[in-house]
Amino acid sequence: MSVPMRPDRFLDLLLAVVLIVLLFNLHLWVITTGPEGSIAEISRDMLARQNFMHPRLLGVNDFSHLPLPLWLTSLGMRLWGINTFGARFFIQISILVQVIFTYRIAMRLFGSSQVGLFAGLIYLSCPLVLACSRYLSADILLATFELAAIYYILLYHLEKLPAALYGLAIAFAGGLLCGGLHSLLLPITVGTYVLTFGPHNYGIHWRHGLAALIMAVGLTCFWFVHASHHLPDIWAFIRQTFWQDTFFGPPRHPRWQYAITFLLGSLPWWFLVLPNLASPVWQNPNVLPVCITWLALPLGFYTLTGSASLAALLPLVSGFSILVSYWVQFLTKQQVWRYSRWFAQIYGCLGMLAFMVPLGYQILGQPLQSTWPMVITALSTLGLVLLLYRFIRAGVRIRLVAMVLVPSFMLLLYGGYYTQANGPWKESANVVSQIIQQRQLESLPVLVYNEALPSLAFALNKDTITINDGIVNEAYFQTTQGWEPRWIRLGNPEDNLYLRRLMTDPSVLVIPGDLPDRWNWVKINYPEMEWAGRWQVLYRSQ
Repeated sequence: MSVPMRPDRFLDLLLAVVLIVLLFNLHLWVITTGPEGSIAEISRDMLARQNFMHPRLLGVNDFSHLPLPLWLTSLGMRLWGINTFGARFFIQISILVQVIFTYRIAMRLFGSSQVGLFAGLIYLSCPLVLACSRYLSADILLATFELAAIYYILLYHLEKLPAALYGLAIAFAGGLLCGGLHSLLLPITVGTYVLTFGPHNYGIHWRHGLAALIMAVGLTCFWFVHASHHLPDIWAFIRQTFWQDTFFGPPRHPRWQYAITFLLGSLPWWFLVLPNLASPVWQNPNVLPVCITWLALPLGFYTLTGSASLAALLPLVSGFSILVSYWVQFLTKQQVWRYSRWFAQIYGCLGMLAFMVPLGYQILGQPLQSTWPMVITALSTLGLVLLLYRFIRAGVRIRLVAMVLVPSFMLLLYGGYYTQANGPWKESANVVSQIIQQRQLESLPVLVYNEALPSLAFALNKDTITINDGIVNEAYFQTTQGWEPRWIRLGNPEDNLYLRRLMTDPSVLVIPGDLPDRWNWVKINYPEMEWAGRWQVLYRSQ
């Protein structure tokens, strides 16, 4: 008689397979403009200079990004090369670690390894998690430390293991070096629930607690002590980074997007939860406090302040996944069969649309390409949905998870091939770098007019020169000597002379949109011009 596999061993084997899938066509998702490009370029520059304590963006010292995401991104590039795969490698590792912490937290909350296993797999199947696996953001890495802090709070409160205090210290330090005060919000709200409604077990190992506190302070403060020697006003920087941007800064997204992203990013599991709100799950004393402290309060904070990226919702999706996994345990066999049929129909339709829409557009002569990898992946999605629905027994709960997880990963792979054929989902300077590389102009100086474009510098793996005509605000950057050759201010006569010398030699000029009339004279120096997206690429190769 065969011995059933333990849930933790099954999860380890599954995560090994998931890691291969996550990494499979990761290189097809190019780095986009915006914060993602800034992180990638700062990390590339750190690695190129072998200087990991003085971050620079486009040649200018820049301490506006906290260091841990930069170091991990640089390490990924050191392992796999300066490319998209290397830049996002530790994002994939981070997501797998989040799955493990989700599994362990669910086990501690509900005392069931099956609930923990389902929680980890449900989390992995959510659209927001899969979308974040193809993006480079400090908040994705931050989510790992937030979940780690919650886990170690639970572990110490329930089992009084001194090692949990040191784990908590590392989690807090890592969170502060990733996201500042944002990292404390979720651990504080969930920790308050644990201390208030959990077992009244308030004893603490004071020596270990003091040592853990010293460890957390030491791991966190060394960076700010270092930064204080390079910033003109360290306290103004801390107020801006840790206080103003967290509570009173301009919203990073429209406030309504947080709730909508949370709902859409955790589909299709709401189709299971909403019809069963009257389920006996509420009899468990952990369910309502988790809903309030883990979901409602943090989501309300992000909605009111607008101070986080949408990737900051990942820990909330983890908490929702834990609740859904507990909900699944109360479903009857008939309900499992019905919901698995719904999920099969949903993902079957998505697979059919992925196959038909690009192919139909291409037949009609519209600018949407359908490639063989796209066709094969879409048809494989349809085939796997049918196989899973037919061969997994109707009343088995794992059928629900499989009907969502497997086709979701197939559609993730499809998205990579779609991006390769039709361009990225968000604006990217990759189209500019392709022209420069195809024309073999990489060795020439690359000038960018009136736009900070770090994603282009990353794609070319070289420093670019920014021409500031009053739009880009270099006061945002923290500057020291040595940055002037990479940052030309047109109001400065010396910079104007330097620019004219550059333009009279072979070089490349990238212009967003149309060039102002007063600058039409520069076209005399550049006999060749091509459009790449919204940019003009002017160049002279000799």
